[in-house]
Amino acid sequence: MKQPVLACDLHDHVEIICMRRYLVLVHQLDGSTISGIADDTRTTAQEEFLLLEKDGQKVAIPLMQIERIEVVDANAPQQEIWLQHKGNSAV
Repeated sequence: MKQPVLACDLHDHVEIICMRRYLVLVHQLDGSTISGIADDTRTTAQEEFLLLEKDGQKVAIPLMQIERIEVVDANAPQQEIWLQHKGNSAV
């Protein structure tokens, strides 16, 4: 079975917040949140990940487990990026 992937336009938004190294709050589908500096994305044969810098460490969060990313910068052009809603796939 093919693994779901994030839609291109959403992926572009994620790349932009990484390029600008915004402080973000990531809301995951399981209800948990994690904050850090958006650093990069990575892709393996199975999944895509958002890499955050948090407390001097890199944290990899599967993109398909992210409900939304909240940008914690009042000057950012986009404050919130919805990757998917609970029960919906962002394919």
